[in-house]
Amino acid sequence: MSRALQSWLAALLLPCATAAMAWEGSAATYTNPLPLRLADNSLAESCADPALLRDRSAAAPVWYLYCTMDPVSHRERDGNGWKFRMMPVYRSVDLVNWYFVRDAFDTRPAGLAGPKAGLWAPEPVYQNGSYYLYFTVTDVADRHSPEQGCESDSAIAVATSASPAGPWTPAERLVVPPRRAGAGCNFHWTFDPDVVEDAQGDRYLYYGSYGGGIFVQRLSQDGLQVEGDPVRVGAANRYEGAEVVRQGGYWYLFASSTDCCRGPLTGYALYVGRARAPEGPFLDRHGNDMAAARVGGTPLLQQNGNRWIGAGHNAVFQDPAGQWWTFYHAVDRRQGYFSVEDKLTRRPLLLDRIDWVDGWPVVAGDGGPTDTPQPAPALRKGPQPGRVPAGQAAVAAAPLWSERFEGKALDPRWQWIRPAAAGSWALAQPRLRLATQATDLHVDTNTAAVLATALPEGDLRIEARIRLDAPLACCAAPVQAGLVVMRDDDNYVKLVELAHDGLRQVEFGKELAPVGKGYPRYGNTVVGTPGEWTWLRLDLRRPAAGGDGEERYTAWSSQDGKAWVRGGTWTHRLGSGARLGLVAMGGAGHGARFAEVKVSRLGR
Repeated sequence: MSRALQSWLAALLLPCATAAMAWEGSAATYTNPLPLRLADNSLAESCADPALLRDRSAAAPVWYLYCTMDPVSHRERDGNGWKFRMMPVYRSVDLVNWYFVRDAFDTRPAGLAGPKAGLWAPEPVYQNGSYYLYFTVTDVADRHSPEQGCESDSAIAVATSASPAGPWTPAERLVVPPRRAGAGCNFHWTFDPDVVEDAQGDRYLYYGSYGGGIFVQRLSQDGLQVEGDPVRVGAANRYEGAEVVRQGGYWYLFASSTDCCRGPLTGYALYVGRARAPEGPFLDRHGNDMAAARVGGTPLLQQNGNRWIGAGHNAVFQDPAGQWWTFYHAVDRRQGYFSVEDKLTRRPLLLDRIDWVDGWPVVAGDGGPTDTPQPAPALRKGPQPGRVPAGQAAVAAAPLWSERFEGKALDPRWQWIRPAAAGSWALAQPRLRLATQATDLHVDTNTAAVLATALPEGDLRIEARIRLDAPLACCAAPVQAGLVVMRDDDNYVKLVELAHDGLRQVEFGKELAPVGKGYPRYGNTVVGTPGEWTWLRLDLRRPAAGGDGEERYTAWSSQDGKAWVRGGTWTHRLGSGARLGLVAMGGAGHGARFAEVKVSRLGR
């Protein structure tokens, strides 16, 4: 028997034995990241954009996992350097232990994809008695493009197979062809397919990304093309990676935001909204539309200060007992890259449980990505386990000081870091008004005036009520106003309302220096939806004695000062001398009003 055949048989038999042993008792657990075994029994280290499909032909549950085209191991190289596997496929009988089956394609599909095209975000579906694999082609062959010689003419393609393991035969026609966004090689991002079916058997395809937004269209009966007019359900420049499921009379849109791939400064995160129909509109818990200028989306899976950051692009499913789960990729902030030089972010596969609370999904008890042992999915039908307690207990905050800027002069606690331009600020108009300036506090551009004050020792809550006076259609430059907690110009966390590219968002960023060669210095995530007035909150937890020395900064926002939306947590080492600053920057011609700033002592 050949060594390859021995490895293949072991891959099929070992998970069955493992699952049987694990489920003799009732304490089966897993710990993130999940193990993905390659043919040589080594572990794959990455599975970006995971998608799941259950084998319809197997009597006992068997699942297949599909990952985006990417390197999967530090060990794998080819003649061009890193080996990019073309959508690797894995098999499991317990949803935890995964074994390599094959790459969906050996080479880029001839006549369909350009020579440098990525094959991204697989979406496996069983329909019409066959298996369909939808996927992104980032650069189509010229014969499929309205503009010759472009490398940005992305599209959605599909391949079919009699088995979820393949082999896959690509359709000759694109499901969604490249969509122009302007003249020349200017195209919308036609990425990240997702297919759903309604109770009447009609199917819908979701696709799109930051370049243009997320859209939904009906699929033809044969599943090979879209029909009718597209409907935008996710804002441009905000969302990608649509995953839609139906539960309890609603359709839920899960979507991811910000940069997936900035190594240890990845702030990618997952958001959700729901609708009564698959074509939306998808509204968050507070009624904000995920396609609006003041963009909605309830934060669902935000980094929490442990090893995992950048959690997103998920798949949602039920185990045989009916319990809901989500697969997603994330970044280990201590091992963020395959290669810094090549900007190849390592994105392992994670799994966490979903509970439905008051009509909304809650992942891992609303605690963020887990890094401790968790109860594993069920392997057979039976009663569902009890719901994971959701939410975090309210924390008492004792006021230390507040500033309403009602006097004729600034309180002596405030000092300028770099003098503000003449006439760029005023008191009592009403409160503190700062004109936005064509300045910034970003990497090597450190020109913004910062109105700063010292912070007390201990754990703190910092809050501000602000209004950014800029039109909703604003702005070519990222005009912003809000809070920074900074050691210096190159080491800070920033929580601001941001107006950029026709969107209003609450951005939560982190900058640090020095960093190793090739490493990023700035990363960001986003929080809740801003209002006419927006409340910003930063909770600062200092490191405990004997701890890792990192502070933990957790962001919140509110549209009314009562209903708060929790965002992610950045860790940093700003030290006891860190200062609180107020900023209005990014572009000239607008203004920001600060009605109140207050600092409180946080309880434990």
